[in-house]
Amino acid sequence: MIGKILARRYRIDERIGGGGMSLVYKAHDLQLDRSVAVKVLRGQFGTDEDFVRRFRREAQNAASLSHPNVVQIFDVGRDDEQYFIVMELVEGQTLKAMIQSQGPLPIAEATRIAVEILAALSHAHTNRIVHRDIKPHNILIARDGRVKVTDFGIARATTTDTVTHTGSIMGSAHYFSPEQANGQPTGEKSDIYSTGIVLYEMVTGGVPFQGESPITVALKHIRDRVVPPSQLNSEVPAELDAIVLRALEKDPEDRYPSADEMREALEQFAVDHAAGRTHMASGDFPTMDLRGMRGRRGRRLADEDEEDDDYEPDPRSTRRTWIWVAVVAALVMALIGGGIWAMVSLLSTPEVDVPNVVGLPMTQAVEELKKAKLSVNVGSGRYDDQPINTVVDTSPGPNERVKQNREITLIPSLGPKSETIPDVRQRPVDEARLMLEDSGFKVAAEVTSRTDPTAAGTVIDLAPPALTTARVGTVVHLTVSSGPLKVPSIINLTLADATKALAKAGLVLGNQEYAPDPTKPRDTVLSSTPAPGTTVAPSTVVNLTLAAGPPTTGTAFERELTVLGDATRYYDFRVELVDVVGGVPSTTVLINEKRQGGSKVKVSGRFFGQANLIVYVDNVEKARPALP
Repeated sequence: MIGKILARRYRIDERIGGGGMSLVYKAHDLQLDRSVAVKVLRGQFGTDEDFVRRFRREAQNAASLSHPNVVQIFDVGRDDEQYFIVMELVEGQTLKAMIQSQGPLPIAEATRIAVEILAALSHAHTNRIVHRDIKPHNILIARDGRVKVTDFGIARATTTDTVTHTGSIMGSAHYFSPEQANGQPTGEKSDIYSTGIVLYEMVTGGVPFQGESPITVALKHIRDRVVPPSQLNSEVPAELDAIVLRALEKDPEDRYPSADEMREALEQFAVDHAAGRTHMASGDFPTMDLRGMRGRRGRRLADEDEEDDDYEPDPRSTRRTWIWVAVVAALVMALIGGGIWAMVSLLSTPEVDVPNVVGLPMTQAVEELKKAKLSVNVGSGRYDDQPINTVVDTSPGPNERVKQNREITLIPSLGPKSETIPDVRQRPVDEARLMLEDSGFKVAAEVTSRTDPTAAGTVIDLAPPALTTARVGTVVHLTVSSGPLKVPSIINLTLADATKALAKAGLVLGNQEYAPDPTKPRDTVLSSTPAPGTTVAPSTVVNLTLAAGPPTTGTAFERELTVLGDATRYYDFRVELVDVVGGVPSTTVLINEKRQGGSKVKVSGRFFGQANLIVYVDNVEKARPALP
């Protein structure tokens, strides 16, 4: 790949990064003479038409963003089977690399970075673009400390299958919002949750949830409470704890309403923290004072230990300790007993096969599961060719062996997905095809052409009509302009062929006049009004002048001419007959030989229209006598 030039413009210089979906190279834009970053999709994604369609649409949407904290997208293209994105080149490192090399970041630095991330998200959300994959790997820290968020909108192009095949889902799963982990629709609040995870990692050095598989991590996002950052890093103030924990609420409605509001909360925290007005999570003292008190308290306790070597425990304290031990022991025994009872109950529950209810109406499917003594949960629907509320999938799947009363999740059909057909009229056909495919429609390979005042290759109509709703995957037929209507080239065609050419062009055959022409067969088109090549409106009448055919008569003539010149010399003497019939001239050479100056020469012939002679001496015209 190094040294290759993509799209005849971007020279690949060196590889600077990569992930499961793509490889990133430093490249040089030969047209604008600047360094850029080029992200090239891995080969397996270039053959996934659905993925490529979403990828191009989201990349083009992201290219509309312009913000100091967003990596600018310059271009999206394709070179053979390689799809690529051209981006602003940021010299520096990823936030992930910074955390891995430094461990927990200083509170002020972590806060500043989070504020800039949220500023980028706020700009994107204002433009109705949700990132969906906020993680330290997608946050670049420039050498001057500036924060740049990359891959805006790209994550939306990634389906469950494509993410799984990238091998990088484990990394993304650590930053999933609960709704992402649960397969629910995602929005701006998902970006806020992921930003909370990133801030958590910056101040603690690790993510809140770990697991052996992406599914394990995802389930923890859905079910487990987050350990406050201050319990992992005692330097985290209580106020920052509160901001992080609110961003990480399971219910999106309990998080910050917007990226702007979370950014404002962090900015106020930064001011308060710098002024020493924040508090440690373990007490109500300001952070600055508490650190001093910690030191003094540590020294005082050390002094007391040295002075009081004869310390004896308080009997009442000992008694309280034994009471607590007894209570804890009782709780442990109860838990063990309950666990044993639950295990015995589970082992004694009979197993059943999950009925195959795929393809059944939802109400019938519920009845079938109840008959099998299974409980029912209705999951999020998905678009499908099956009628609405028909079961299209279950979890666990049909015929799997499960315990009675096991909850079976039914996935209902939302019916075929429909989209509005974009209005691609007055657009070049290639651009129109791309817009339709990006909206999920197919474009018929064959296009209809017709003349139109618009430029050739411009879409002038489509079926189904633009701005109507149609099922995704519907084939759209395009009608393309072949350019303005012009009188076709019909000179020298037969009357029959000229009539067909005019009809095909949408023009009307008008009057036909005949004129003698000794060189053309009868009914040969000699001229037309309007003339060929003239731009006209549809149904314009075109009148023709046709050849009358080889004449049997004509006008005979004989003329005596004098060779102008010196009698002692011979000259190249040439005489031509010009005969104009029906506006079309024809030329015949009557004599072309050496003749003595001053000599007399007789020429004769026959003409059929308006005629004259042209006399040349040494190839110079000397006379043009009219006939007869």
